[in-house]
Amino acid sequence: MWEYHKRIVILVLLLLSIRMVFPEQGAPVVRIRVVGDIMLGTLTPEGFLRPEEKGNILKYINPYLLDADLTLGNLEGTLCDSGVSDKCEPDSLDCYLFRMPEKYGQILKTAGFDFISLANNHVGDFGADCIERTELILDSLNIGWSGKPGTFSSRKVGEVEIAFVAFHSGGYCNSSLDLEKAVKFVQDLKSSHDLVIVSLHGGAEGLAAMSLPDSMEYYLGERRGHLRAFTHQIIDAGADLIFGHGPHVARAMELYSGKLIAYSLGNFATYGRFNLQEDRRFGAILEVEMTKSGELIGANILSTEQKYWGVPFIDSENRFSHLVDSLSQADLPVTGARFLPSGQLVLGN
Repeated sequence: MWEYHKRIVILVLLLLSIRMVFPEQGAPVVRIRVVGDIMLGTLTPEGFLRPEEKGNILKYINPYLLDADLTLGNLEGTLCDSGVSDKCEPDSLDCYLFRMPEKYGQILKTAGFDFISLANNHVGDFGADCIERTELILDSLNIGWSGKPGTFSSRKVGEVEIAFVAFHSGGYCNSSLDLEKAVKFVQDLKSSHDLVIVSLHGGAEGLAAMSLPDSMEYYLGERRGHLRAFTHQIIDAGADLIFGHGPHVARAMELYSGKLIAYSLGNFATYGRFNLQEDRRFGAILEVEMTKSGELIGANILSTEQKYWGVPFIDSENRFSHLVDSLSQADLPVTGARFLPSGQLVLGN
């Protein structure tokens, strides 16, 4: 009798694992590709724009960005041809300001970006006028954005209604430090959309920040959020996918309540002014497939590497994927997402 019941249990577990990989017949599936930090070159200080004869910095990676139903990323800075900042001394190379030419908005459009996060610590480098200018440019290109308090974007993919909202711990943004308000925001979005995708710019920065703490994080004295607490409550509130950026390095990924959390996708395309030494030069295109109901069907990490001052290419050695797998195992031994050497997410384990 025990052998009979054991076989039944094994069969049930097998069917459940198969269901995690294969959605119900006829269920619409959305394929999403997300990246981390994007800074296409800056007007301030001078000398940090890619020569036009070499083409835009995304030209080698565009096919991988276009191959999706939705493509998302975080824009570090603004699209603004004018503007004044008192953040740095004139011509300082030790202080960082990011202001991209307005025409670079077309680079994002050509690459197929559907949603862009404007919630980060560089969006306010040149004040409110440049933020507003960036919003207008993205609107003109039909690229959805979220950044300022209360802002989100929506898009329909087939019959699936999708909301996008971006959070950061600093000013000018939907705050990740006001957790009660953030939870209510996501709950409201979930009530009117099938899927909610959340962008989170937070955490400490640099190689020492690759490990994910279970506590409040700080950088240069500024609170950058308790990321584990934030992401779990935001998932509980209805978010279906969270992708993080800001530490400028790889971090662990987590499977929490059946949803994927990427704590940092690192530097994706950051031209000229970013430190790309050692593991900071590696980034990723994270591909995620979900049903209309938010069921995670699968995920895959396409590892990237920046060369030539910050031009991204596919990394055939899959080094970002290897980093994420090892960090997930070390930092989140129970809930950490595991990836095959190919970059494919392991489901049903």
